Amino acid sequence: MPPSLALFAACNPGIEPLLAREVAGLGAEARETPGGVELAGDLALAMRAARWLGCASHLMLRVAEFRCRAPGELSRKAAEIPWRAWLRSEVPLAIRATSRASRVFHTGLVAERVRAAVEDALGAKPASATTPDEPAARLQVRFHRDVCTISLEATATPLHRRGYRLESAKAPLREDLAHALVLASGWQPGEALLDPFCGSGTIAIEAAGLALGLAPGRLIPPPLSHLALFDETAWRRVAAETRAPNSSSICASDRDAGAIAAARANAERAGVAHAIAFERVALTKCAWLAAPESAPTRGVLVTNPPFGRRVSEAQKLETLYQALGQRTAKLGAGWRVALLAHDARLARRTGFALEAVFATKHGGMNVSALVGSAATASD
Repeated sequence: MPPSLALFAACNPGIEPLLAREVAGLGAEARETPGGVELAGDLALAMRAARWLGCASHLMLRVAEFRCRAPGELSRKAAEIPWRAWLRSEVPLAIRATSRASRVFHTGLVAERVRAAVEDALGAKPASATTPDEPAARLQVRFHRDVCTISLEATATPLHRRGYRLESAKAPLREDLAHALVLASGWQPGEALLDPFCGSGTIAIEAAGLALGLAPGRLIPPPLSHLALFDETAWRRVAAETRAPNSSSICASDRDAGAIAAARANAERAGVAHAIAFERVALTKCAWLAAPESAPTRGVLVTNPPFGRRVSEAQKLETLYQALGQRTAKLGAGWRVALLAHDARLARRTGFALEAVFATKHGGMNVSALVGSAATASD
């Protein structure tokens, strides 16, 4: 294993600045690139990054990089990589190859040559991962302008699959995107947070984890534990690192009984159920919105509101967004709002003066994180 590991924390396009701030919070120098953040450090930093980066979807370890213009050259250079220092023969292996603007362009051949080099080095044939969700050692082989870059995922499953969301409501929000929305809102642990369209509870659960000082990757298997370079002693030190908890009032509601049941079950698995007040109510019946005098004086409404695909839904949604703006405005000047907007026209119906913090993709659709003061909505 090299003394310093080259790492790449991947994320949804658009949230790189938020991820870079998280990386800097680990004490590492962050370099933003499209689709993620580059950093470098020792084994402990790799483990710490996999454990604490809430906006990252994957953490990749750079195994090798070299110029390559022919399949034979690929076989020779792949055979020179010290695979025994990286991989374990008993762990299933998945190889994903891509090629762009390169003389070696057949991705199936690329994966075949790299797998052959691994098998020769290990003296065994690792099983192939049969599904994208199966825990495995995942190699990414990328050709770009005749440069081959080989990277290895630091965790057996992607970072955005936290391990708590086994039950989902309609249009569930990915954990890393919910985490990014909470950060983009400017919410700080200690402030109140409200999500009146909570669905399976992901936004509230991510906020509760931040408030309680819990690592986003706390429920997944230890990073690198499926790889040859895992160090149990180093991991114990990293796993013992904690962050101070804060007391925050977090309320999450939804009118759908199934959504609230799923949210409660997910929060229990995440270990944060005690930090969230769940309500099964419609928007106008939500405790703080129905009785703003009972709400904390400072807080942030962070939500992924419903959006419609059918013309018949448009009028109902316009009314819903208007009600959201009017009710939220009554919370007072100490409140802010952050919406994950699928439709900017609908978002404007709230009356909030909103600014985009990031734009990205969610469920194949373009979305924006829009943030502003709750007091700007008109009555």
